[in-house]
Amino acid sequence: MEPKIVNLSEKKLVGIVGTASDVSKLNIGALWERLLTYGDNINNLVEGRSYEIHIQEDLKPTMHFCLVGFEVSRIENLSTELFIKTVPACTYAIFTHSFKDGGFDTAFQLVYDWLKQSEYDAAYHFDIQCYDDRFKSPDDPESIIEIHVPIKSRKQSK
Repeated sequence: MEPKIVNLSEKKLVGIVGTASDVSKLNIGALWERLLTYGDNINNLVEGRSYEIHIQEDLKPTMHFCLVGFEVSRIENLSTELFIKTVPACTYAIFTHSFKDGGFDTAFQLVYDWLKQSEYDAAYHFDIQCYDDRFKSPDDPESIIEIHVPIKSRKQSK
């Protein structure tokens, strides 16, 4: 799976956050269900996509953060239960994954194997899953997602 390397501008995401010591301990489906109860109360939605941003730094104790949400053009009148995350402008490796090739585990194994062998390092400790009308469910082999990984040249890392 070869990515597209693209410069993306900053995005403002509004959503619900879950935390756990590991992503496998999060009930991400329940986060989406909860977020959808706020859908009509989120103003200035940018239509067409929804997002999961996963953040996990190499710190002790280990903590994994997941925000499920939507992009907004500007932030106003939000419920206090909703969180805001500004995703930085950056160069991203954008991977397109079809579920006919495997599930989420397969997708992320391919992404991070590519990163280890590439000329890039992760620029930040997060990745973003982007869902649009090509995604039906993780059980549907016709489903497609994009995975965005912020990157920087290994030469810049030294």
